[in-house]
Amino acid sequence: MSVRGVWRPDKDEVVAHNGVVTAMHPLAAQAGLEMLKQGGNAVDAAVATGFAISVVEPYNTSIAGVGLMLIHLETGAGEFPPGTDLSIEFGPRAPSAAHPAMYDIAGPGTGISTYEVEGNENVEGYRSIAVPGTAAGLCVAHELLGTLPLEQVLEPAIHLAQEGFDVYWLLSLMIGSSMVGLQRYQGSRDIFVPNGVPPDYTPDPSSPNTNSHRLVQRDLADVLKRLAKLGRAGMYKGEVANAIAEDMQRHGGLITTADLEKYEPAVKVPLKTGYRDFQVLSPTAPCGSWTALQTLNILENTNLRSMEHGSVEHLHTFIEGARHAFADRFRYMGDPDFERVPLKGLLSKAYAKLISEQIDMEEAQIEKLSAEPPWTYFASKAIHDPWPFDGRSNPVPPAIESTSNLSDCTTHLGAADSNGNLVSCTQTAVSTFGSRVVSPGLGFIWNNGMVWFNAKPGAANSIAPWKRPLVNMAPLLVTKEGKSYLSVGSPGGRQVINANINVTLNVLEFGMGPQESITSPRVDAAGPQSLVDSRVEASTVTALRNMGHRVEIVDDIEAWYRFARPSAILVDNEAGTLRAGTHILQTAEAVGF
Repeated sequence: MSVRGVWRPDKDEVVAHNGVVTAMHPLAAQAGLEMLKQGGNAVDAAVATGFAISVVEPYNTSIAGVGLMLIHLETGAGEFPPGTDLSIEFGPRAPSAAHPAMYDIAGPGTGISTYEVEGNENVEGYRSIAVPGTAAGLCVAHELLGTLPLEQVLEPAIHLAQEGFDVYWLLSLMIGSSMVGLQRYQGSRDIFVPNGVPPDYTPDPSSPNTNSHRLVQRDLADVLKRLAKLGRAGMYKGEVANAIAEDMQRHGGLITTADLEKYEPAVKVPLKTGYRDFQVLSPTAPCGSWTALQTLNILENTNLRSMEHGSVEHLHTFIEGARHAFADRFRYMGDPDFERVPLKGLLSKAYAKLISEQIDMEEAQIEKLSAEPPWTYFASKAIHDPWPFDGRSNPVPPAIESTSNLSDCTTHLGAADSNGNLVSCTQTAVSTFGSRVVSPGLGFIWNNGMVWFNAKPGAANSIAPWKRPLVNMAPLLVTKEGKSYLSVGSPGGRQVINANINVTLNVLEFGMGPQESITSPRVDAAGPQSLVDSRVEASTVTALRNMGHRVEIVDDIEAWYRFARPSAILVDNEAGTLRAGTHILQTAEAVGF
């Protein structure tokens, strides 16, 4: 039998007393930490981090992107009393001029899009752009819950955009891999590939021969200054909004000044489910967190805690529970404001118990149902019926699958302060560098949120004016006895859903700390094959295959990630500490004081 060396990277867990921040880049994490040191709360820190990460990680997020933020207020803020849970939802909206048949279908999709569209119009360019939410959402979070002046909270992001920062290896790589698309649009070309090649970086900044390119984004800094002075009106009304509308009209985009003025981030009471002694929170907008809650409900009926972590029994149980939940995601989920979505039924404890009783501990079932991609198979063949648990009659089922969404590019951040306030926030430009479009003179990358819709009419997730697409973002927040306990989230396409559940269960069921819960090998059941970390024992993989699982062994690598990039914050009320961990590769960082 052949053997091979296995790389097992890790990070030290951050333990602090006064505050912690996690982000996918050290400069953004430091921006949030500075707010905590200056007397701000966790929301101030999250907003500062959210704006700063949009400057230093432009391939994953943007102020013209979208996102979801969950907050638990231990001490209260503004009009909200202690113990309040909030979901601030700034996801994408289809422009008012959008319609179900706005794209010409060229064939089946091979990546993030369910179908290939003529000219790739739903993936790249002006017609892929959805009404953005990130700048508005972060401003609303601060307006309602922040304690420091907005100008102070935005200062780090403005400085990073105005004065620039040294290009790091991953940014240079991402620009290089996206260079063809970026060169198509003048605004993007001027910022990211002004010399026709990816910018240089130097691994050792102390070297006297350093030739790192300093990425300066002065147009973006100007927009950030307007936001600092005017709040969300600095981008959604007035001079910037007019410039956006003019650029859209000039290049066939659909967003108008009326769309921008109409856009309002939603401030909601989160969806919640009990898991053992915990409450797990989710946004109310159509997102990956819905599937995470359903999976947790199903797995709560199993005895995971008695299983050895990483054993055949543990991984089989997780995969089967997750696949049952994904079968429902592919068939039933869409925007409840436009479609009949049995969300109450899908999240019903009785429904979850019924599903859990279908799990065969000796044999994999769902993977063997069909060789078709699961999003195609389960759209046409229901294996569950949540409608009796929803209290409504079953409508005509959707005729076309919802969406594949195999991968996208996203970022996640978390923040906790010494008073126990806790934030989990996922932001995204959707694909790498979003639509690849920067409007000249504005400096920010536009999202390509229209790709999240099914490009064909007739599905639960098909396009309609002002509709919200079903997104992958899946931030989670956990409380225990009404107090902050755990913040979890990831970038990484549809894999974020299982990644976040894995990390959450590692903490709640297996007693791991946040860094260990992230470092531990994971599995993913979101696609046609179950992805299994190469660090899992070969005998375990063989046993899973013998049970009928279609297994693909994969590695995370320095430049890409197959299992998403989680970060987590654990509030240890007994010890009076805040503990944080991040993805073990790339640039993610946890900081505290």
